[in-house]
Amino acid sequence: MKNLGRNRAFVTLTVADLFETIGTSLFNIILLTYARTFAQANLMVSLVSVATVLPGIFGMLTGRLADSQTNKRGWLACLKFVQAALYLVLAQLITEKQVGLLLIIIVINLCSDVLGMLSGSLRMPLLQAKVASELQEEALGINQGIGVLMQTMGQALGVSLLAATGDYRLAGYLNAITFLIAGLVLLSGYETLKIPSATVTVTSTFRQLLRQVRQAMEAGVHMNVLALLGASCS
Repeated sequence: MKNLGRNRAFVTLTVADLFETIGTSLFNIILLTYARTFAQANLMVSLVSVATVLPGIFGMLTGRLADSQTNKRGWLACLKFVQAALYLVLAQLITEKQVGLLLIIIVINLCSDVLGMLSGSLRMPLLQAKVASELQEEALGINQGIGVLMQTMGQALGVSLLAATGDYRLAGYLNAITFLIAGLVLLSGYETLKIPSATVTVTSTFRQLLRQVRQAMEAGVHMNVLALLGASCS
């Protein structure tokens, strides 16, 4: 643990992932709650629920796209700013209760989640390249543990924010801020994430393992969100 704490690349990736996970889980609960305010609540909630788990289907495509990128750290940092911009646009749309706008909001959130899958596929090769082989299992375990904790915190924050303010637009801005911070963290440690040109790319077996872990975490987010939503409405 002490050795990983001294590894700036690991710390950079983990802190950035922390803020990204908060943003993703926060807005999933916000979007479900927003969908329940519509006259066609059951249909809207179903659409949001499907869109929440749909990014897992694109795991193979995002994995292949990530593998083909030589500048993984550049892509990873840029994606956080793209996601921040998406939620700034979303915050402007969520003020009106119109079915058409809700569908656009769902698509924007879906796009951000797919970009999050791509980020995960970019992050893991960087983690493998910058962390010593004997510490990689520990690093992955810490990363997963923090991710699960932040998912729960993000969902709780989303519920608390709505209960306190009832302002969906504020949630959109807060989500944009979390991705902006993640991007700035990646830029601050950008030089430490450089992979030597001679580094061997990730093996297919390791990619498959990480993809399964990511999909399991996505499924966990979906289940936890629904549980919290049910608790908040009871």
